[in-house]
Formats: sequence, C-alpha cells, structure tokens
Amino acid sequence: MNRHHTNILVLLIIAVLSGACSGAKYLGEGQKYYDGAEVKIVSPKGIKGKVEMKIDLEEMLTPEPNVKLLGSRPKVWFYNIAGEPKKEKGLKYWMKTKLGAPPVYYSDVDISRNVNLLENKLNNEGYFQAYVTYEVKEGNLANTIVFKAHVSEPYRYDTVRFPPGEETLPRSIRGIREGTLLETGQRYDLDKMKSERARIEKELKDQGYFYFDDRYLLFRADSTLGNRRIDLHMTVKEDAPTQAQEIYRIGDIQVYPNYQFDGQGTTQSVDTTMVDDIHYIHSDNAFKPEVITRHVRLREGDIYTKEAELVTLNRLIQLDVFKFVNVDFKDMGHNELRADVFLTPFKKKSIRLELQAVSKSNNNVGPNFTASFRNRNFLRGAERYELNLTAGYEVQVGGQTDQPLNSYILGVENVLTVPRFVTPLKIENVSSRFVPETKFKLGFKTLQRVDLFRLNSIDIDYGFSWHETKTRRHELYPVSIDFIQLGNVSERFDSVLQNRPTFARSYEEQFIMGTTYSFYYNSQGKEERVNRTHNFYFNGNIDVAGNLVHLLQSSTSSENNTDDNPYQLLGSPYSQFVKTDLDFRHFWRLSSTTKLASRLIAGIGYAYGNSVVMPYTKQFSIGGSSSIRAFRARSVGPGIYEAPEDQNYIDQTADIKLEGNVEYRFDIIGAFKGAVFVDAGNVWTIEEDENRPGSTFDSSEFYNQIAVGTGVGLRFDVQFFVLRFDLAFPLKTPADDKWRFGDIAISDREWRSQNLVLNIAIGYPF
Repeated sequence: MNRHHTNILVLLIIAVLSGACSGAKYLGEGQKYYDGAEVKIVSPKGIKGKVEMKIDLEEMLTPEPNVKLLGSRPKVWFYNIAGEPKKEKGLKYWMKTKLGAPPVYYSDVDISRNVNLLENKLNNEGYFQAYVTYEVKEGNLANTIVFKAHVSEPYRYDTVRFPPGEETLPRSIRGIREGTLLETGQRYDLDKMKSERARIEKELKDQGYFYFDDRYLLFRADSTLGNRRIDLHMTVKEDAPTQAQEIYRIGDIQVYPNYQFDGQGTTQSVDTTMVDDIHYIHSDNAFKPEVITRHVRLREGDIYTKEAELVTLNRLIQLDVFKFVNVDFKDMGHNELRADVFLTPFKKKSIRLELQAVSKSNNNVGPNFTASFRNRNFLRGAERYELNLTAGYEVQVGGQTDQPLNSYILGVENVLTVPRFVTPLKIENVSSRFVPETKFKLGFKTLQRVDLFRLNSIDIDYGFSWHETKTRRHELYPVSIDFIQLGNVSERFDSVLQNRPTFARSYEEQFIMGTTYSFYYNSQGKEERVNRTHNFYFNGNIDVAGNLVHLLQSSTSSENNTDDNPYQLLGSPYSQFVKTDLDFRHFWRLSSTTKLASRLIAGIGYAYGNSVVMPYTKQFSIGGSSSIRAFRARSVGPGIYEAPEDQNYIDQTADIKLEGNVEYRFDIIGAFKGAVFVDAGNVWTIEEDENRPGSTFDSSEFYNQIAVGTGVGLRFDVQFFVLRFDLAFPLKTPADDKWRFGDIAISDREWRSQNLVLNIAIGYPF
C-alpha cells in the first residue's frame, strides 16, 4: 500500500479517535448533560475491601452517561445529525440507532432512587447503619454527582445454624453442610446467602429431591446479640410441599430419536427396541440404538440426580446430529419418575457454500471459496463426514514492500469424526460429561507463490480430541503424516536455494511422520459470572517426528545415515525433529468498555538424526498483522540478521521464538472499537548459519536483539465479523543499539512513508 493511502488512513483513524463536537448547540434552555457519578467511601480506618465496595456501588448507579471521547460526545452528535429517519432502515436510521445514542441529561437522574439503591446494597452486605449523602458538581455544559457512602464496621456471623429435626430433608441438608459458603466470622452478605440456597438445591437434587426448590429455604438473622454479631438460622418453610421433601427414583425411560411435533406434541414412531432397560422408540433405523442409549446416563431404579440429567443432555447435544434435545420427567406416583428423551435430528446431508474475505497472520488477504458436503450420520453411529473443497487467492498487504506477494491455493480435505475413542486398546473416557472424538483426515493442498515456487502437500492424520473439564481440552494425534513436494521453482528462488544448502534442505521433498499433542485451557468455560475481571488462555503443543522410522531403519540397515545421505522412505527423505511451543494470554477487564489483553509466546524446535534443519512449514517466524505489527510478515530476524534488499521476499524462519504483546482495547462508538498496543519479539537459530550471520541464539545477548513496535488500531466489531486496521511503527529493530523514540516525527511525510506499517486483517490479533 503506497504512502498516500497510508496518510489518508492515518487521518481517518485520528478523526474517528478524536470524536465529534461537544453538542452544546443541542442543549435547550436550562438543560445540562449528565457526566456520570462517583462513589466515595467514608469509613473509619481498618475497614477492608473499600476498592471493591466502590466498584460494586458505582455499577448500580443509573442512568449510564453518554460516552465521552476527548471532551466530546460522539454518539450524541451522530444521534442529532441523523434527525428523525422516515423509515426503520437506511443510512440515517443506522446512524441514529447504531452509531448514535440519545443524550442523557442531568434532569434524567433520579437522585433519591440512587441513594436508596446504594443504601440497600450496603445493608445487604452487612453495613446496617450505613447511609448515603450526595453533592452535585455543576459545570458549564454538564453536571456530575458525588455520592458519599458512610459506613462503619459490618455485622458478622456469630453462629450459622442449619435446619433442626430428624425428618429426612433436614438431615439431608445438615449432611451437606461441609461445603457451605457461610462460616462463623464472615460478614453478613445477602448475595452469598442466596448462593448458599442455590448450592443446597443443587446438592439435594443430586440426592433425589426432584421437586425441591431453594425458595423453600428461609434465613432468619438475629442481630440482638450485640457487638455487631448475628445469629443466623436456616429453616425449611412450613408450607413447603410434601413432594419437595421426598426422594424420587427413575422409573421407565423412553428415547424418541426422531421426534417431530405434529401440532399436539405427539410422535409418529411405532417400533420399540429395548436397550439396557431403555425403551428406544423409532419409526426407522437411522441410528443404531446403542449409539444413542450409551449417552443416556439415567437408569431404571436409580435415584434421580440432576447431574445425570445434565450429563445426558450435554452428551446428546455434543453428538452434533440433533438440533433439539430435551429430557422431560413425569410423576408416575409412588415416588417414581418417567424420563422421556426427545431428540429431533438435523438433516442428514447438507451442502454449504461459503465466500470469505480471508486474513492470515502473514498479512495475506483475499477471497476464499469453500464448498462443503456434510453427512451427519455417515455410518448410522452419529459419525460426521465432511468433504471440503477450498480455492483462494491471496495478496500480501501492509508492511514495507512495494511489490505484493501473490499466491493461489487449492485444497481438498476429507474428515471423518467418530464420537468415541477408536483405538486397538480400550480407553475409558476421562469425563462423563463430555463426548470424546476420534478424527480421521486425508487432504491435499497446493500453494502457488507467484514467480517463486509451488508447494504441494498431502496430509494424513489419525487422532483424538476430548474435554477433561469445561476449561481443559486435549488433542492427541499419534499418527500425523505430511508429504511435502516443492515444484515450479523460479530462477530467482532457485538461485537462493543453490547458494544456501541448509535453507534448501528445509524446502526439499520430504515426509514428516510423527505425533502431536496439544493442551488447551480457557477460563471462560467456568460456571461463574459472565463478566469475569480476569480471564486466562493457554495452549501448549508438542510435535515429535521421525523417531520410530529412524529407529527401525538404523537397527535394520547396514549403512548409517549422514547429512548428505539421509535415510529415505519411498524414495524421499523424512524429517526428524522435536518441537514445542507455548501460548499464554491474559485478559483483564478494567471496566465494561475497556480491557487490557496480553500474550506471551515461546517456542523451540530442534532437528537431529535424519535432519539438519526442520522443514520450512515447522519453523518459527515473526512479524505481521497478528504478530509484531510494526514489521512486514515473517521479516524479523533471525537474531540481528537483516536480509538484503534483493531477497526481502524470502520468509525469515528459525528454531527459537519469543514474542510478547500488550494491547489496551476500548469502545469508541457503537461497533467501532479502538486499541493502543506494543509488540516485541524475535526468532533465532540454534546452530550457526553462515548465510545469516548474527542469527544464533545467545543467552547473554538475546534480550538486546528484541524487535519492538507500537501503534494504534481501529476495529469494526459486529460480533460475528471483525474488520481490523492496525497502524504501527518500529521503536527498535534487532540490529539497533538504541531506541527510536527521539526519531518519531508523525508530521513528517518521509518519516511516515519509511516507518508506518498499515495492517488490514480480519479478527483480533489474539
């Protein structure tokens, strides 16, 4: 992208980030905007948790003031200039409802209501003598309010008593006291009491109390003990129904695998097959009965448990062959429940055509066409078969290059997913809640880099994917085979291969046969409140190739392999290496509209035995729209090495990688989001590369060879689609001895043309 386009986009980003006018001309006589409120905690020394208390109280205040940006109210400006749209569509309607928001005036604030909300919140948290005062700070165009919460020492539990009595229900409640959320000495907290009731309900439902509800529990707090102590009594309401105090068992179980509503909720199924005491009721043989019933964790005669019901639902949904799954219970009398499992299948066969605008981490963007055929019940065992055909064109944009690197890609992939472990040895599922999957893959892909080379690859994979918990997932591919073939090499690229033998070995025709393992952790899967302050993501990978084949050949062959004469398989050499990489991310929610995202990546790979270098497709690189955005894709390093101008089209790859990113993300207007970021990292070789001096990793010097870049971003985020513009410039290159802070000259056209890098991408960088 030329410098003129870059300059225009710089001005656009600055214009969007700078906001709009103050909106003073839209104020009526005597009107003022509302600029929000803050809460100050007035308390004696020694009270803990005042910061958290302030945040909780401020989140309760209403209304929300208009978003301000650099002293202006851009949403109000869009709302006003849009006027009154005549139709609920069109540019004006979109501007008014999506970009704009109605002004919030000081007169809209109900101060008394806010005072009551704050005082009730404080009382519910044990500050029984708390009271709230307020002060209005008046400005020329807007007013703000300061609420002062006067609190003293909170009331705490002196004793926590559970329901007395020898009836079945009170004894059951006392039996689960060990996991209580309420302990002596804790501050009185109404929300925690509600959570304790919900915990007891869940525990009791897992003991057969099908009809029990937490509303049948009552807390009585006696605060007359003195010294701010409370005697807390939990009781069962006297009007709790008899059903709620009795244990129920599972009676009949009926499964309807092709349930269709006919207007009266009936089904046309006519045949019944008994499988493990389960009535499997069907009108065709679309599924093998045992494939479905093995996921029904309810059994006749068992005590009803909520856990068994949820596991049944989760496992049947995870099969991905049913669009509706429901378990319905009916009272059969005599404390027995009939369980009806209603399943409505997806269409067995489907075709999907998709045209995408693709953006990759190497700055390649372009149209991508995918045609997919799916059979959701391929062999009557809920297997999923997919045939994917892909065709795409990519052009590299952004970065400091005047000649874009074009490429074409064609691919075909076959994927068969079986909802269980398919192995010679029996493997027990590690979690009853989740359905493990076995995947068989066969694919072919050809990548044509225009004026450089064509790279063909055949992939064969056999492996497993399973969840240990909602937050932890594993992938293991004991068989992962790739065959790579380089062809259609241009004279320009061939001359580089001739002059750099080690580099050529990474591109040579070869087999990659090994085992891969990946572990994923994502804290967003936890069953907690949605808006967590801190979220974590971790991915660790291990890739080992060539060891088994090398062991067999070295033990049976009379000749030893050498660097110039490696062992071969079917006429082609094979790779032998070990590689591991880690990706750790932290997302810190600072407020409802701001977030601090950070990422750390570390990886190392080592070729040995039958290889002198890892394959090109397995090496590490750095730079690009999802990496260090101030540098062209795959252009940084290795080490302090800088490629000559006539070879800057060659991807710089190596054996070791370190990368760190920090990004402050914030809302601007509607779907428009902003970001300020800093990226840093580099790659290195393990062994000395005579063609790339300075590329070797040195533990005493590597930190001085870190490339650093910074910039600002503009994103258009409509949830299902994110278009991203990141404008970045380098602060330090690996070969520099000094930082470039003193050289920054945003107003200088020549500096902008030499340093600014515009990244256009789809999706967030991490």
